Amino acid sequence: MLVYLVRHAQSEENAMDLSSRLSEAEFNALLRRSPEAALTPRGIEQAHAVAATLADKGIERLYTSPFFRTRSTAAVIAERLGIAPEVVDDLREVLPPASIRRRGIRSLRRFWLTSYARMLWPRGEDTWLAGYRRARRAFAHVTGTPAEAVLVVSHVGMISLLLLIARRRSDWRVLQRNLGNGGISLIVSRAP
Repeated sequence: MLVYLVRHAQSEENAMDLSSRLSEAEFNALLRRSPEAALTPRGIEQAHAVAATLADKGIERLYTSPFFRTRSTAAVIAERLGIAPEVVDDLREVLPPASIRRRGIRSLRRFWLTSYARMLWPRGEDTWLAGYRRARRAFAHVTGTPAEAVLVVSHVGMISLLLLIARRRSDWRVLQRNLGNGGISLIVSRAP
């Protein structure tokens, strides 16, 4: 089985300047809006390019995160492949919780880095460990039914975890890794 892991195409959120400065309240608002971030015009072009690349790969099933940017990317690909996408909640982005510290005005890059670093410590549902457990469930779901090739459209954090799971298993091998917007990673089952 081949599993194509596609990071969603560029969204409005991805197009933001990481050096821009914002308050904690503005960062928290960005986190709340994240599930509904739309694709940019460049993102729509990327989605069409991915669809063209995957058109002849014999993909039998398409899975997508419930976030708008992934569903939009998957819709473009699904139309080209003639496959209906299945929304899998466990494929959603690994997002940090809203910030509760009073850190004043910071760069967007700094907010992202510190928020994701805080997720290393076990506190509640918003941790990397919880994301890893969710990724294991998603991996089992998308690989549970035999197929020659399947496609997953998700997010950089979730795809990174899915690649980690594949690397840690002796029956899977990572053939390609591309975590850029519209990037295609590829894993293959070593099982006969």
